[in-house]
Amino acid sequence: MRRNFLVLLLAIFVHHSFAQEVPMSRKAKDLLDKAQKAWQARQLKEALNLYESVAAAEPRNGEAHLRLAQIFDLQKNSPLTKKHYAILVALRPNEAQSAIAYQWLGKYHFQAERYDSALVYFEHAHRLFAPKSSLAKLSEKSIASSRFAQKAILSPLHVKKHSMGDTINFLNAQFFPVLTADEETLIFSGMTPEREENIYSTRRIKGGWDVPEPISKTINTPNNEGTCTISADGRTLVFTACNRSDGFGGCDLYISHKDGNDWGTPQNLGNVINTRDRETQPSLSADGHTLYFSSDRRGGVGKDDIWVTYLDAKGNWNEPKNMGSVINTPDEEIAPFIHANGHTLFYSSNGLPGMGGFDIFMTKRLDTTWSQPENIGYPINTVAEQVGLFISSNSKNAYYTDDNTDKAQGRSLLYTFALPESLQKKITPTRYAKGKVFDKKTEKPLASIIELYDLKSQKKVAEYTSDATSGAFLAVLNQDNAYAFYVSKSGYLFKSLTFSTTDSMTSVSLNIPLEAVEKDHTETLNNIFFNSGEYSLDEKSKVELNRMVDFLNKNRELKIEISGHTDDVGADQANQELSKKRAASVLEYLQKSGISQERLTSKGYGKTKPLVPNNSETNRQLNRRIEWRVL
Repeated sequence: MRRNFLVLLLAIFVHHSFAQEVPMSRKAKDLLDKAQKAWQARQLKEALNLYESVAAAEPRNGEAHLRLAQIFDLQKNSPLTKKHYAILVALRPNEAQSAIAYQWLGKYHFQAERYDSALVYFEHAHRLFAPKSSLAKLSEKSIASSRFAQKAILSPLHVKKHSMGDTINFLNAQFFPVLTADEETLIFSGMTPEREENIYSTRRIKGGWDVPEPISKTINTPNNEGTCTISADGRTLVFTACNRSDGFGGCDLYISHKDGNDWGTPQNLGNVINTRDRETQPSLSADGHTLYFSSDRRGGVGKDDIWVTYLDAKGNWNEPKNMGSVINTPDEEIAPFIHANGHTLFYSSNGLPGMGGFDIFMTKRLDTTWSQPENIGYPINTVAEQVGLFISSNSKNAYYTDDNTDKAQGRSLLYTFALPESLQKKITPTRYAKGKVFDKKTEKPLASIIELYDLKSQKKVAEYTSDATSGAFLAVLNQDNAYAFYVSKSGYLFKSLTFSTTDSMTSVSLNIPLEAVEKDHTETLNNIFFNSGEYSLDEKSKVELNRMVDFLNKNRELKIEISGHTDDVGADQANQELSKKRAASVLEYLQKSGISQERLTSKGYGKTKPLVPNNSETNRQLNRRIEWRVL
C-alpha cells in the first residue's frame, strides 16, 4: 500500500511546481532547474544534493521542500521527511501541492497513535485533494480510521496476551496458528534460518505443548509450504504452496488427508480452485466441506478478495464465489478464518476503518447473506498489522501472530489470550462429540460416514468420517441444538443417536458399535417422536424415517420387523395397544415411501422387553422406543 501510494504521488508531482513562489536569485533558479531535471530523470542522489542547495539558498521555496520530503520518504528517513513536509505546509498551507504533505503527516501521527493530530492533517489533505480522486478517497478512509481509533482507545477490550512460549516460538518467525476443535493439536507455519517455510505440528501435554515437529515429509518439501487450515477432527489439511511443478499459478492450494498417523500425498486442488493468479490463506469449515481463501484472481471486487467454495456430493469443489462487496473492498481482504460454528467469519482488511494497516473484522452469515463487517476492537487491533487470528471452538481462547512485540529483533511470535467476554457473546460457541466407530462383534475400527441433522430444521448441518485405521472421529456441535446423529457404513445397520447440547457440556464421548447386516441383528430408531400416549408421528421423525427408507432402498433383499416398546407406566393392555399402533405408524410411513409391504412387518411388545429397569424417568425414556430387526 505504501509503495503504491508513493508511486502515484511521484507520477502526479513530476511535472508540477508551486504557483506564486517567492522571487529567487539567478543562482538558486539555476540550481532548481538542475534539480528538477535530475528529479525527472530519477537521479535521486543528485537531485537530493541540488534541492538541499536550493533550500539553503531559498528556505521559503516550497518546491525544494516537497522534493526533499519525497526523496527522504523513499529513503525511509522519517525524521527528515517530517521536517520538510512540516516546512512545506507552513509555507503553503492552502495549495493543492501541499495535500501530499498533510496526508503524510497525518499518517505519521496516526502510526504514533496521536489520532487527534492525525485527524487534523487528514482533513486538511482531503480539502486539497481533487474531489473523487483516488487520493481523496484515501484521505476519506484515513479520516474514518482516525475517528474510529479515537473512540476505540477510549473503550479498550480487556485483553492480556501471553506468549505461547519458547517451545512453540523456536524459530525467528512462526505464524498462522490453527487448532483442532478439542484444542489438543496445534499446527502452524514457520520460517527456518535458511528462509525455508514449513508446516509444524505439536500436541498438548501436561503443563503446555510438546516440541513441534515438521508435520510430514509428504507435505513439507524444499519448496515453501505456507499458511494452512485444518478440519475440526485434524484429518484434512489444506495449505498454500508456491512455484510447484504441478501448480497453475504463483501460489496454489493443496489438500492432504490423514489416515491413522500418516498424511497422504498432497494433491493440487485443481484448476477450478487454482488459477494463474494467487490463491492462498485457506480456512476450512469444521466438517471440511466449505473452503474460504484469499485470492487476487480475476472477477473480484478489489485487489486480494475473500472467496468461498463448497464440496459437492461427489467430492468435487465447486467454482469459487467472490464473497461480494459487503465483505470485500477495492483494497485488500486476506486471511479468512471461519469459526467452528460455521457462520462467524473473521478476516483481515486494510480497506475498512480501523486502527491502521490490516485490522481483523468479524461478519456473521444471515441465511444467504453476511452482516456488515465489524472491527473486533482495540487492543486486539493496533496500529501494527493484524493478520491470522484463530478462535477456539468454544469461543473462549484466541491464538494469533504478533509482529510488533519483538520488533527490535524482527521476530514473529505466536500468542494466545482469553477472548474478552464482550466478544464471546457475539460468537456462538460449539461443543464436540468425540469417540470411535467399530464392529460390535470383532471390535475392529471402521471407516464410516457420520451425518448430523438439526432436528428443529430437519436439515443436514454437517458430515464427518471416522478414521479407517483407528475408527476415531470428532464432530462439532453448535450450542443449544437438538441433533440427530447418524453413523453408516456399507454392510452394516445404520446407527441413530439423539442428543442436545447445553451450556454446561463441553464435549460428548461416543464409542459407537455397528452391527453387520445379519439375521436378528437389531437397532433402535432414536429419533422417532410421539406425543405422550399418542401414536401419530411427530414431524421431527421424518429425518429418521427417510434414513430408514434410504437404507432399505440400498439393501433391497432385506426384510425387517418394526417393534414398538413402552415403559411400565399405565395398564398392560393399553401399553400393548399403544406400542402396536406406534410400530404400525412407522410401517405405514415406510410403505407410503415406496417400500413394499412384503418386506415389512410390525409388532407391539408393550412393556415386556425393557432395555433397563423401569426405576427412573431416564430409564423409562430408554424403554419407550421403536426398534427394527433383520428377519
